Amino acid sequence: MSGFGEKMRREREMRGVSLEEISESTKIGTRSLRALEEEDFEKLPGGIFNKGFVRAYSRFIGLDEDQAVADFEAAWREHQAANGLLPEVLSQVEQETPEPSSNRLLAIVALVLLTVATGGYAVKYFWGTRTANTNLVPMPEVQEAPPPQSSAEGQSPPTPSSSVSEPVGISKEKAAPVPSASSKSPAEAPKNTPSPFATSKAGAAELASSSGAYSSSAAILLEVIAREDSWLSVSADGKSLGQGILSAQKSRTIRANKEVRLRVGNVAGVEVSFNGKPVNIDGEPKQVKELTFTPEGLH
Repeated sequence: MSGFGEKMRREREMRGVSLEEISESTKIGTRSLRALEEEDFEKLPGGIFNKGFVRAYSRFIGLDEDQAVADFEAAWREHQAANGLLPEVLSQVEQETPEPSSNRLLAIVALVLLTVATGGYAVKYFWGTRTANTNLVPMPEVQEAPPPQSSAEGQSPPTPSSSVSEPVGISKEKAAPVPSASSKSPAEAPKNTPSPFATSKAGAAELASSSGAYSSSAAILLEVIAREDSWLSVSADGKSLGQGILSAQKSRTIRANKEVRLRVGNVAGVEVSFNGKPVNIDGEPKQVKELTFTPEGLH
């Protein structure tokens, strides 16, 4: 085995997730999920379905989907090579590739020569027509300027500013004023605010935010602080808020009115406070534990 299936199984068990839970959420049969972990690719439907299974599996347990698909493809190629399928396919392709005949080669050469000849004639015709049209353009007539009038007639000579015409193409309209550097645009782009919840390493799925769903007067206010990396699954008042890895030294806050359910994959690596008071939770490292809180406290 290439290690792909073993890695998927190990990550799933570390989070305390069963194949039945993944099957219920992704609608993929446990037989196919088990075939992925055991790299028993003959039991999979094949084609794009296999990659879809891998993406759904990795998304549920919080792994990088693209990396999981790449690992699966490597394991698939290794499986094909081990069963001698790739050499047969290459041999069949080489046998079915026809050799170019001499008649086909002559036809290609004739087509190239015809294209070159046609292009040369078109260029010559276009250039000759353009030259003939250029020679037919009439030259503009040059008119002599009238002689300047004498000063005895009582007329003053024109000033330089009145005798010089404006250059062609210069607009008489005033240029629009350049906005100053201190001016502000009417609407500035909103800044990205960081998510209040932690994300797993290597691009794991981000947990959904619950801080805005309830007012500050909610009956239940939980704060979870991770001392070590720990997997979490959260639901509040019967609604799933998501799941993922809460990285070490990160925290998240959950508000609810009736009930909060926490499923922790490393109960010894987290600290929990209920309405501002620390909660004593017994557990071993890497132990999976489910905690239920109501307005009265931990149950």
